[in-house]
Amino acid sequence: MAEKADIEELLKLKRRLERRLEKLKGEMEGLKRLLSLVDSELARKSFKPAVEAKPEVKPAEVRAAEAPPAPPPVKPAGQAIPLKASDGTLLATMYVSEDEVRVLPSESLSFNVNTPPFQQFLVSKVLAGMAARDREAASAGQLLPDQILTYRISQDGDLLKEIVIRNYREERRAATLKNAVRWTLEKMYEKTKL
Repeated sequence: MAEKADIEELLKLKRRLERRLEKLKGEMEGLKRLLSLVDSELARKSFKPAVEAKPEVKPAEVRAAEAPPAPPPVKPAGQAIPLKASDGTLLATMYVSEDEVRVLPSESLSFNVNTPPFQQFLVSKVLAGMAARDREAASAGQLLPDQILTYRISQDGDLLKEIVIRNYREERRAATLKNAVRWTLEKMYEKTKL
């Protein structure tokens, strides 16, 4: 008799745990959707439109007096990989070190960050996408927060000066970044030739 009562209690407990688990799964799905929305909004707002990013125009002599001479560019450490267009034009050099990828555009070319597919593909889909997947992995406990991919895009006005990507972690990701950056810069280069 006591054993039958124990079984009934265990069955009740099991049903209660199953209901609770379903409720938590629903809550987790809702939180994932919210996180995805926040990631999208962050990616959208992380980069100012050109209208907002343009500095106040000052007379040339005032700017020259205020701005110290620019230091010569420092070549980053790491393996140097030339990124070339299909016609052989050097688009940029990608420097890959253990935890960082730096992309320096060719000095002979100018890439406007507003030229598609820079923002729409490279920034929004590739870089923000990798960062979002890393944040999901970190929130699931599969990745430490300081291992999440981060990126910085340096500009001079609308002109691309450098892309720095930290915590790429895997060779596969470095290869993906290389291909995505090369393809993006080639498409931008083709648009400047028109």
